[in-house]
Amino acid sequence: MRAYADSEKFPFLPSGRMITLKNRPVQGAVLLITFIFLTISLYSLGRGREAGESALDHYKERFSKSAGIQSKAQEAKRLYAEELLQRPLATDLTSIPKLFHQSWINSTLPAKFEEWSHSCRQANPDWEWVLWTDEDNMNLVKKYAPWFASTYDALRSEIYRADTARNIYMHVFGGVYADLDTECLGPYEEMFAEYNTSMIVHNKPPSESEHLDKSGQRMGLQPTQVDEESRPKSTATGLDIPSSAEGERKVFLGRMGTDEDYVHSIPNAWMGSTPGHPFWVLPLESCEQHIGSGAQPEYLTGPPALYDRVRDYRDEYDHGRGEKMDDHYGKGGWRYLYPPSRDHQKLPPQSMVVLPFWEVYPYSWERDGEAYRMLCWVTQDTFSAAMCKHVLGLDHWGSHSITYWSHSWSVDGHWGEHMDALNKPTETPDGDENDEESAQAKQED
Repeated sequence: MRAYADSEKFPFLPSGRMITLKNRPVQGAVLLITFIFLTISLYSLGRGREAGESALDHYKERFSKSAGIQSKAQEAKRLYAEELLQRPLATDLTSIPKLFHQSWINSTLPAKFEEWSHSCRQANPDWEWVLWTDEDNMNLVKKYAPWFASTYDALRSEIYRADTARNIYMHVFGGVYADLDTECLGPYEEMFAEYNTSMIVHNKPPSESEHLDKSGQRMGLQPTQVDEESRPKSTATGLDIPSSAEGERKVFLGRMGTDEDYVHSIPNAWMGSTPGHPFWVLPLESCEQHIGSGAQPEYLTGPPALYDRVRDYRDEYDHGRGEKMDDHYGKGGWRYLYPPSRDHQKLPPQSMVVLPFWEVYPYSWERDGEAYRMLCWVTQDTFSAAMCKHVLGLDHWGSHSITYWSHSWSVDGHWGEHMDALNKPTETPDGDENDEESAQAKQED
């Protein structure tokens, strides 16, 4: 694996000064505090918008170009959960369906979540977007995993259930799941193409013109052409898991930071998958086994739990190679959804990708320190999405999304000052704050 912390550099400030990732929290603190002070001073004099205009215009141009956006109306169509639950299961198990899953307690989103959700719908305009509510999640379990319903219902709170449900989205339907504090910076299809993984409209079988081999996988898969830019190549997969072969059932997860031994380094805030991948039963089975342990959400259904299951997939199931993982899958109730064999033919091979940090988690709340937190953590009074992206140098990295870590799963995550921060509109790509009228228009889709 490449030593990012020692060798990778990125533009830090407009002056072109460079800072290594290894020294970024220390050296960056002094520069950022000075930078923030000057920025806030400009805002207090009424010149803040002018000062930030160039950065906002830059990201607006990149976002619009990569997503092919011509108007706000051009975005992923909303697909209601009850509609998705009526569709038959996928038959193409080596392509990621163009489904974008998000979840909240109900269908009314805080202002910032609404904005960032629309950014993802606009970045992937030919997808379908599903907003799962707590009630929808229960209906999902009742329909596709009734044997799991007692475990799901016994979880201590909706936080645990929301964490658990996203694993079920990935296994039953596939697609991409992202927390609502995720802003999309470009289309995901180009990122998946780098790993020889195609995408398909949900529930659409492979084209009749495509040649299939006897196991049902497509032959001669040609990844989407991606413009070659001066950006790092996504060659690191973490935990030494092989990842880039074509024609595979595949899971995508993201790395936060560069410390592979850190239990929070593989968050569950972003996930991608082909449908029916057997990996997803591992966190679900672990939940069943440890439900009475009294563990906090993070360690029962959250990032540390997911991290441990990734290690299990690598160590106990040999990265999914061979038949061991499929054999394990075939012994549980989930096997009724995607039988381990079809017409006595083995399923396509499987694998996992742990994306390098810059793809979906370019801001690390653990590694990047207090100075970056002032700009990049959404609950901070000094939070600025535009400035955060600018100082992180995301144009250099070519990141496809960024998470601002609202930690809405915490005890006070849905109340008080925490929700006040999330309900305050942030900058739009046009450099303006949303007013009540525009926010209302967004909800009327």
